[in-house]
Amino acid sequence: MFEIDMIYAFALFSVGLYGVSSNKDFLRIFFSLEMMINSVILMLASSAKYLHVESNLPLAYMIIIVATLEAGVGILIFTLAYKFTNKVHPDDIAKESL
Repeated sequence: MFEIDMIYAFALFSVGLYGVSSNKDFLRIFFSLEMMINSVILMLASSAKYLHVESNLPLAYMIIIVATLEAGVGILIFTLAYKFTNKVHPDDIAKESL
């Protein structure tokens, strides 16, 4: 089962990496980053369970806390950018600010 979890985590990270590198929309980039963070959490949690490496659990909890804070800040940035510019694409916002 450990190998299957690692395959799922790698696939989730790969999809998130593709989403970050190919999209120009704030929300899609944001959700792709969340997928990448969740894949790391899955790797740590499955290694803690199957390999009995209990030191990974506090690290996984810290990553969950940081991911929650990152989600809050990301939504705040998205909301403020949309409020001030009525644009969702970061390239359009950068062109208007110059």
